[in-house]
Amino acid sequence: MIFIFIIHVFVTFFMTGLCWFVQLVHYPLFHVVPLDKFPQYEQRNAITAYITVPLMIMELGTGLVWLYLNPEWVYLIGAFLMGVIGFSTFVFQVPLHLKLMKKASMELINKVTNTNWIRTISWTIRSLILCYALYQMVG
Repeated sequence: MIFIFIIHVFVTFFMTGLCWFVQLVHYPLFHVVPLDKFPQYEQRNAITAYITVPLMIMELGTGLVWLYLNPEWVYLIGAFLMGVIGFSTFVFQVPLHLKLMKKASMELINKVTNTNWIRTISWTIRSLILCYALYQMVG
């Protein structure tokens, strides 16, 4: 069963790094795309879902299995943060990206960037929690 945990840790660390990249590099580049060209750009940007969605599902699945097998507070907090990430994704990020596919504005671009901090911070905390869990396992 440790294999489930290893996959979970890997996917969480990957998503944390990806989210920081998106926050610090990808979303700021939205400001240099002309607003009249942005909907086409955003439609092409949707391809990122082919990477993020399967990984988020894998993270959720392995995290819930590991929590079930090890009902400890660290994994419960991690599961809560996965809920925060999912909520933020489907309540903020997805609707904002869908709006940007139709008509772009600096207000929407700033909103998508600012609300993504919820996910960036949540994934960072999840990674730190998993570092603590790994330390507890080997220490």
